[in-house]
Order: sequence, then structure tokens, then C-alpha cells
Amino acid sequence: MASSGIQCFHSLIGGEANMPAELPPQPEPATLTPVPDEDAKDSENPFDGLPSVQEVIEQSRAPEEQAKEGRPKSPEGTDSRFTPQFLPSSASPLSDADAHSQMAMGEPAPRGFSFSPFLPVTRFCYKFVSPQWSQPLATAFFDANKIYNRPWDVYYIWSDHYHTGRPTTFVPEHQLQALIDEINQAFPEAHISLTEELREDGLVVNLDSLPNELRPLSLGRTSSRDQYDLLISTIPYPSQPTGTMPDERSLQAFKDMIDTMVELGKAKSKAKKKANQQVAVQRRQEMGKQVSRAQRYLGLLPTKKNELISGMTNLAVSHPDLNSPATQPFEQDVIIIAVDVEAYERSPKTITEVGVATLDTRDLRGEATGPNGEKWFKHIRGRHFRVAEYKNLRNHEFVEGCPDKFRAEFGTSEFAPKDDLPSMLTSCFHQPFSKQNATQTGPTAEEKRTIVLLGHDINQDITYLHSIGFSVLNRSNLAEVLDTATMFKSYTRDNNATSLGKVLYHFDIDVWNLHNAGNDAVYTMQAMLAIAVQAATEIESAEAERKVEEVLEKRTADAAELAKQKVEDEAEGWSLHGDEEDGYGATPLTEEEELESKQGAAKKPVFGPPRPGLYTMGGVPLDV
Repeated sequence: MASSGIQCFHSLIGGEANMPAELPPQPEPATLTPVPDEDAKDSENPFDGLPSVQEVIEQSRAPEEQAKEGRPKSPEGTDSRFTPQFLPSSASPLSDADAHSQMAMGEPAPRGFSFSPFLPVTRFCYKFVSPQWSQPLATAFFDANKIYNRPWDVYYIWSDHYHTGRPTTFVPEHQLQALIDEINQAFPEAHISLTEELREDGLVVNLDSLPNELRPLSLGRTSSRDQYDLLISTIPYPSQPTGTMPDERSLQAFKDMIDTMVELGKAKSKAKKKANQQVAVQRRQEMGKQVSRAQRYLGLLPTKKNELISGMTNLAVSHPDLNSPATQPFEQDVIIIAVDVEAYERSPKTITEVGVATLDTRDLRGEATGPNGEKWFKHIRGRHFRVAEYKNLRNHEFVEGCPDKFRAEFGTSEFAPKDDLPSMLTSCFHQPFSKQNATQTGPTAEEKRTIVLLGHDINQDITYLHSIGFSVLNRSNLAEVLDTATMFKSYTRDNNATSLGKVLYHFDIDVWNLHNAGNDAVYTMQAMLAIAVQAATEIESAEAERKVEEVLEKRTADAAELAKQKVEDEAEGWSLHGDEEDGYGATPLTEEEELESKQGAAKKPVFGPPRPGLYTMGGVPLDV
């Protein structure tokens, strides 16, 4: 026999004895309403009128769906650059195949991954971002615990080998990179990146060299501040180490790393700032050396012994004639090889494409450069390798991939099983160096040519290549590594990294179908030629000096305006007699001024997803 609604309710609360006491009789209203029959009352379901589970899910998803429908409009009177292009979701997807999601608590961190200390990550927008972007990024991605409200695979180190006051926590680098990708998607003009300086400062560390007894341990996956704090509270206090003690060298490296992590989470002292400034100056000098060495490889500057270790000097040289062949010797007779790697966005260790572009400087002899080196572009040999097992994977969330659009004038895509890819890449670094239709007469010994490796923000590409078993740096004939991102910084005197597409746009180089590894490798080679040639034409020129002065004046003016605005904001509202009623207090607002103030407050930009309303358990809105 089917149970009535009231019987189901009695069953849920553990019996009729647990029913609340009856309310005292209430006075009848003036207008009487019909009283339902007792039998009908018993048959009523107490859950009628409550929303279904599906309705609750749809209501919770409504703010996100509204955010996806289009870009939020910039409030009137605000700079649209600081308004996010989309409303970030607190549930950034992570691949179920992610190795970290399968880690048991207390298990040592897997090798082959780089990590970032989590405390500096939570303060990223304040410590590692220019002041004009700090607050917009903080409001959209960091404040009010937003930075915790996304999936993080947390690891920790708290060892008695070097005891600290609290555990040091880490997250995988690719999860920090996913956050940065979302920031750049929401604020395209921010150009946030994990620069080489940040890596050297310790924001990204490789822990593979640590012995097992010092490696970080898995703490678990968290997606809220409460979960994170709960996980931290479960970490056992470090006990006296047992077993084999690590050697002195490993232990010292471990202590230095922990000190760096702790320091990175603190505010910088004046001494630290001064030391960092000195290091920054040295880095900028190294950037300039990359440009000058590239020019010597290309016969655009006279050779200079010991240039690889000595500083760049101002030499009185004539500017190259773009319509005539290079007159200087091509230093070291090098082969320049550019690489680019594309990985699947949902699983960063899944390499889907590798591009290789080769330029033999012997082919440039007797050939005029042309503007931006464009007459040399035809000598670039492009290769595009696609991993056969992943040919159906295409990036589309953070960048629009185009693995099937390798430009025909560059070459033809080649499919290879992932196990064969390292050997195919190795062949690109040996004769005939990707040269098509190369003929060889008889079994002759291979000529060992000097190689220069090239890339755009190349560190990540090198890491990807090593992860598939291709040790691109392990070559006795490798002279050095050049980076077009670094070279362009030196050329423009700008500390901020610039995307490959914008570098090419700066030099009016024809570009389409970016984020195809083969295309990007060729584009990187073209960018290197353009930087080297254009910089050579501007050596000691009045026009170049004028551009440098203009850039410096603009940055100085921007910095002064920011400082002035900050001082004015901090000075607003102060008064010695603001609370006295003697006529010297603040002047009350007129009705019109008060109305304008309310309208201005209504127009204040709000970053991040809409905040849901608060309700009682019965569904009544709370007035808070």
C-alpha cells in the first residue's frame, strides 16, 4: 500500500515522536477561507513547491551562462582595457588524466614536472604584475579567496632536515600557467607571462634533483580556501629523520631552495630591491649581447673575439646596405635552428606538434638582406611534425590551434608516431639539416657544423622536448641559445614580454595561422632576422636615439601620473575638524550632488562573476 506524504515525512524525521510541538491556536482572520478535508491534508506532500534538483543546478549555473553569452560592457567613463573580456569561472577544468589528480596523500611528487610555491602564487597580482594591472587582476581572479576557488593539486615540504615554522606548499607549474592563460584571455593587453626573471627568482622550480627523502609530498586537490586550510591542518609535524641522511651538497641545495621560497612570499626589503636592480641591469646587458651575437652570425657586424663572454661595446661601424650582400664575415659559419612545440591545453604533457625551421648561413653569402631581412626568408627550411596518436586533438579554449594549416610555401606536414618523434627531430640537427633533395656522393664523414638554437620564449619549448625524450641541449656542437622574446625586449627597451604575433606585426611581416608549430618555428626565424637587420641599421643613428628618448619620456610620464593619482587618492577626505559642529566641518552635499554620487556608485565597475544572493533555508531572501 502506498504511503501518504505525511507518513513519508514521519519516516524521514525518525517517527511521529520527533514532530515539533504544536503552535498555540491563532485567531481566525476576518475573511474565512475554506478548510481542506483532513484526508486531503494527509495526502499532501510536504515537499511540493520546492525546486527540483535540476532546477537548483540550473539556477546555480545561470551566472556562468550569462557570463558566457558575451563580453561584459565597460562602465561609462572607465578604461575598457581594465574590464575583463569574459567573467572567469571558479571551476577551471583539469584533465582527469592529469597525473596529479591520481596522487595519494603523502606520496612523493612525480618527476618531470616543475612546481611553483603556492603562497607567492596567491599574491601573484601584487608582487609580479605592474601596478596599473594589479587591482583589476586582483578583483577578477584573486580577492575574496577567488584564487583558492579553482582546482589546485597541492604538495608540501615540511622536513626536520631543515625545519621551518610552517609547511612550504607547491602547485604544478602548468596549473599556474593555466591561470595566466585565463588572465590574458580576460585582459588581452596585460601580457602576463612567466618570464625568465620570475623563474630565476624562484617562482618556478624543478625539484627532480632532490633525493626522495627531501621531495615534496602530495597533500591533495583543493578548490576552496576552507579545503586548503583543512588540508594544511592535517600535515603531520616533522619527526626526527630516519634512514640515510642526504649528502651535504643536496642538503645545502635543499636549504637554499626553501629559503628562496620563504623569501619570495615576503615583502621585498630595500637591500633586496637594490640587489634585484643590479641583477636586472645585468640581464638587460645580456639581452643586448644576444642581438649583437646574432648580427655577427649573420655578417651584419664585424667579428669580435671573446664576444660570447665580454660586454657589448659601441663600435663605430657603417650601417649595412640592405640592397647589397653582407660585407662582414659570418662568424663561426653557423646553422641556426628554430623550434616550437604545441601541447594539448587539457594535458600539458601531451605534445601534439613540433615545428623546426633551419637557416644555413652559407646560403646567405652573396645575397642582399632586403628590409627586415626579407630577401633571406626564402632560405628558411620549414618542418612540421604532428604526433599521429593525437592528430584529432585541437586547442580552442585559450588559443585557437590550427594543426592542419601548415603554410604550403613553408613545407608539408609530416605525421609520426610519438615513439619515433625524438629520432626524427634528431635528424634535423644532422646533415643535411632538413634540406630537401640533398644529394650525397659516397660514404663521406659528416661535417660537424656549429649550431645555434632559437625560439620565442624558448624555455618552455626546451622543457617540452625533454619530456618526450629529445635532449635538445645535449649537443657538443651547440654554441648557444637565442630567444626572440629576449631580443625584442632589448630592441624596444621594454621589460615586458611581447607575443610572437605582435613582434611580426611590428616589422610588418605577413603572418597568419599562428599556433601551428611549423608556422611558428618559421615565424620565429623571420622575427630573429628582422630584429638583427633592423637593429644593425639603427646603430648610432640619431633616429634610434630619438626613439629611445621618446620611450623613456613616455614611461616617465606614465609613472608620474600613477604616482600623482595615488597621492591624490590618499590625501582625499582628511580634515582636522571633520567631526566638529562649529561650521568648519565638511559641507553637506546638495540634493543634486547626492544624486550624482549615487549614480556614480552605481556605475562603479565590478570585476569577476556576479555574486549570488543569500537566502534562508526556506528560500526567503536575506536583507544584508
